[in-house]
Amino acid sequence: MGAQQGARNAIAVVAATLVLFGGGSVTSAEATPSPSPSPSPTSSTAAKLADAKSQVQSLEEQASEVGEDYDQAAQALSDSKDRLKVLQADIKTQQAKVDALADQVRAIALMQFRNREVDTTVQIFTSGDPDTMLDRLSTADKVDQDMSATLAEHQSEQANLADMQRTAAAETAALADQEKKLADLKQEVQDKVDQAQALVLTLTNQQQEELNRADGGSTGWSLNDLDGTTANAKALAAVKYAVSKVKGSQYVWGASGPNSFDCSGLMLASYRAAGVGLPHSSLAQSHLGRAVSKSELQPGDLIFWYHPVHHVGMYIGNGKIVHARNTRSDLVIQTLASYPAPWAGARRIVG
Repeated sequence: MGAQQGARNAIAVVAATLVLFGGGSVTSAEATPSPSPSPSPTSSTAAKLADAKSQVQSLEEQASEVGEDYDQAAQALSDSKDRLKVLQADIKTQQAKVDALADQVRAIALMQFRNREVDTTVQIFTSGDPDTMLDRLSTADKVDQDMSATLAEHQSEQANLADMQRTAAAETAALADQEKKLADLKQEVQDKVDQAQALVLTLTNQQQEELNRADGGSTGWSLNDLDGTTANAKALAAVKYAVSKVKGSQYVWGASGPNSFDCSGLMLASYRAAGVGLPHSSLAQSHLGRAVSKSELQPGDLIFWYHPVHHVGMYIGNGKIVHARNTRSDLVIQTLASYPAPWAGARRIVG
């Protein structure tokens, strides 16, 4: 090795030593900068899960709000169809009444024509019987009175018929608008559901389980949970129906059975099985029966969440509820305390 090469090696060693032990002869500009620490896989996964949870929950809540609008629109459409059906039956009855009056008018007109074929004065002077003459005068006068009264009644009933027909035409036009609104809402709900489901599919199975636990998970239920209860028999029948549908049923917007339900649809079907009618809307259901507090809850009571109300479940005893939670979870039983949505009240439907 040459002298110059040996000198260079010695300098390199000294320089390295100074860098290692903090020697001042190497400036910070000459030192190699250390790279910033990259986020750990654990923190990155947690952030992704938190973001996914937030997005999924937001989309599902939006879908629930639109779903409530859908249920109300569907109820309004059903009510309109019922009204139109009754109205059409009334129109048929009214038309028959108008037709009958028209027949009477024609009959009276014919009678009037026959009575007036001969001039009244001629009838008087050619009648040899005063009683017959008076009868004829009386009959002619009665025909005039009947004709006037029947014509007036016919005109009145015809006007009523026209009003009913206009109402039916307006109701029919409104039905078309309601059906369009319903279709738009259904598409909006489905879009939000599809977005949420697509996001869930980007998560691992473990992350999906964590997302489910964030909604409160699920628990079991048995008839022992009703021990000591004094709830109304119809309410208990509704509870048994609702819990029987948890296995094998799906969450479907606007459905009320037998194996597909949305939240208010499950309540409707459960009480329908017990012989009690409910509207297909969580907001409408929240105005039925009487208000009860959390401490007063009995099996069969309906519980509502969010402001304004757009989700409903049923208390089933022992601190548990059953509800059609969302399209991701379908129907579940869980503890009331575990469900994180904001409480909006409870109602006792029967008893």
